Amino acid sequence: MSYLRKIILYISSLKFAIFLIIFIAISSGIGTLIPQGGSSSEYLSSYNSNPIFGFLDGKRILFLELDHIYTSDWFLLSLVILCISLAACSFRRQIPSLKSSLMWKDYDNEKKFRNLELASEWRISTNKERISNIKILLNQKGWLTLINKNRISARKGLIGKIGPLVVHIGLIILLIGSCYGNITHKTQEQYLFPKQKLDLINDNSNKKLTIQLKDFRIEREIDGKPIQFISNLEFTDFDSQDSELKLLKVNHPIRYKGLTIYQADWAISNLVLKIDDIIYQLEVREIPEIGEQIWGILIELGKEIKNNYLLTVDNENGPVRIYKTDDFSETDLYLDNEKSEINSSIIELIKIIPSSGLIIKNDPSIPFIYFSFILIIIGTILSLMPTKQIWIFISEDSKKIYFGGLSNKNLSGFRSEFLNIKSAIKDY
Repeated sequence: MSYLRKIILYISSLKFAIFLIIFIAISSGIGTLIPQGGSSSEYLSSYNSNPIFGFLDGKRILFLELDHIYTSDWFLLSLVILCISLAACSFRRQIPSLKSSLMWKDYDNEKKFRNLELASEWRISTNKERISNIKILLNQKGWLTLINKNRISARKGLIGKIGPLVVHIGLIILLIGSCYGNITHKTQEQYLFPKQKLDLINDNSNKKLTIQLKDFRIEREIDGKPIQFISNLEFTDFDSQDSELKLLKVNHPIRYKGLTIYQADWAISNLVLKIDDIIYQLEVREIPEIGEQIWGILIELGKEIKNNYLLTVDNENGPVRIYKTDDFSETDLYLDNEKSEINSSIIELIKIIPSSGLIIKNDPSIPFIYFSFILIIIGTILSLMPTKQIWIFISEDSKKIYFGGLSNKNLSGFRSEFLNIKSAIKDY
């Protein structure tokens, strides 16, 4: 039993908690340094030739689970141990401290008053009603009082004592919520073009919700640089068939029935072309070999002798550039412009269809995390509230009132309140 007690004492110590917090902070820092969630081949090819810190190569990164730190067994275990440490500290220190503060302290002789930082005494005439009168005065000023014969104990701001315990409870809920979220959260990245629908299913493979992109637009500066992506989304509940429109922007996510949806990116999804009086809707793909954010498709043009042509586009306003694969000669197509003849084919650009890049997250731990932050904020505010205590002892032998006070915070500020109460008692 003594070994178990030693373990509990060590786990609940401040040094151990600080060590765990530093360890978790360093691990999180490594998680921002090393890209998370990649394939094994990516880490082996990227870090075997250029190890991090000179020794963290691809094999060690995979072995230590540094490719998915936040869901790794050792990281989740560290959160659980920190949670146990905080709980042990709460049971071992915070709760006994709170119980102790709820007990009234009795100052029943003048010697005890000499140990207080704020203490005073003065002579009085005999007045049997003085104690009850002082009690009424203190109650009017918001003090809780306890009378014991010829003495009074009073206190104010006792609620501040529960602040540290509330903070600990909030941190414990935060850690539990983080562990739960790391295990259960789901993230889906999806590109939708206008009028396209996305069906979301629940864990029982039943359709739960339908998201439709009603329209998508990009706000640009004069020089063409994008400044905002805006998606107009319609949510339809499968059970009730109720629909709701919501506007999604960068840095303005949508929260809907446990889902959090972020506006993450954009792309060009389709080109609508009229070729020889036939309308085609062509799906384009990103071509990173040519450049960043350039989409294209390879098609054949020509009525008799067909040649290969590469169509590329880099924004939703055009132009579409057409390159002959033999000599890379270029022809530009513009929206609402005249038709062009390429290799005897008449081609016209009808429409460029952009798509909205969405990140859809389902994290059941979010309510726990929000609740924990509320508790931590409330607990921190309560912890700032000073707990004040005063004692009054009337000595029948010396015909004196002994008056003393104590505050666990802002003693200098309490001094002025102490002197005001002293003056009021004298004049009462």
